[in-house]
Amino acid sequence: MKFKMLIIACFSLATIAQAQSAAGPKTNLLEIPNGTVIVSASSMYNRTWTVSNLIDGSTKTGWCSADKAAFPHTIVFELAQPYAVTGVAVDNTGDQASSYPGISAKDVAVYGSNQSAAEGFTLLTSVQAPAGSRKETALKAPVTVQWLKFAVNSNWGNNDYTEIMELEAYGQSIGPAPKVDVAGIYQTNYESMRIDQDGTKVLGCYDYGKGELSGSLNGRVMQFEWRQEEDKRSGTAIMVLSLKGDALNGFWYENGQLKGEWTGKKGGNPPRCKTAKGGGLAEKLAQTGKAELYGIYFDSNSAVPKPESEKTLNEILAVLQAQSALKLTIAGHTDATNTDAYNLKLSQQRAEAIVAWLVKQGIANARLIAKGFGKSQPVADNATAAGRALNRRVELIKQ
Repeated sequence: MKFKMLIIACFSLATIAQAQSAAGPKTNLLEIPNGTVIVSASSMYNRTWTVSNLIDGSTKTGWCSADKAAFPHTIVFELAQPYAVTGVAVDNTGDQASSYPGISAKDVAVYGSNQSAAEGFTLLTSVQAPAGSRKETALKAPVTVQWLKFAVNSNWGNNDYTEIMELEAYGQSIGPAPKVDVAGIYQTNYESMRIDQDGTKVLGCYDYGKGELSGSLNGRVMQFEWRQEEDKRSGTAIMVLSLKGDALNGFWYENGQLKGEWTGKKGGNPPRCKTAKGGGLAEKLAQTGKAELYGIYFDSNSAVPKPESEKTLNEILAVLQAQSALKLTIAGHTDATNTDAYNLKLSQQRAEAIVAWLVKQGIANARLIAKGFGKSQPVADNATAAGRALNRRVELIKQ
């Protein structure tokens, strides 16, 4: 549902709250699939209790300060675009208070800036987070920001560590989503990587394991399938490009499980690998008989492909036109946020909508089968927002 843009000074908190209620469940802006980038953190305990866990959409993992690090602990996030922020939340649910009494964050000040990640911050609100549970606080009035800074000023008494399991922010976007260029060379924790971009389509390669990737860019969020020639491994990943275009932050999955972070800085020596040309879709179907697609978009609870899906739909069409004997099953997949019956029906309707589009373009109906799988075949963990985003996909399978 779209709402007319108003001057922010004229917004009332009640107006935005009513709009959010009408649109369904609120969207947490501080999640990887919504384009959030971590700018900085004053300290972290180790690579397991990383700040990235604060924006994964799950309280199963969280952030912990370094041993005896001094207050305040500060964490800065960059939102995908300017937002009229209406509220924030601090969630201590599931922390290690039973083993480390008083470890829960307590007094948290939240600042916002629409200037930069380093300047222009003003206090938005203060939250006294309860030990072991969640506290949401509404702002007195919406404030337009693109950077949020959380400053943890105290905990519930632990002298060594402070933990938070999740941070949240809510509000309405200001203006259209940004269009970015992710193409370039990046030095990542999985060696050098090259990304090429054609509209919303991305192709690339990386040196670790002679890897290849293919997927789609939506705003600043890149979702893709990765494959490694050397060890015959494959999986999915989601990464977000920073506002400056100089860094990527994200996670990778294998066999449906979160395996780790995938990050990189732009520049440096180019990789030895070469990006596969010719689109990649035909090659993936030839090699493995199937291909995950992330460039077909639907509104929530809708089976109508959005206009930005056209490039990926045309890519499927081109493969079918070039290979007259090719028959495909169009498989629809969802996350696990609704009932089994609902997800199965929605995934079937979405698969049928894609088949209908291809038939309308001249592909014989006999060459296509629509099959909805609902949430039954996840490629990532449904416990996290990033995993749920990767599970919402279309898959092509050779018959």
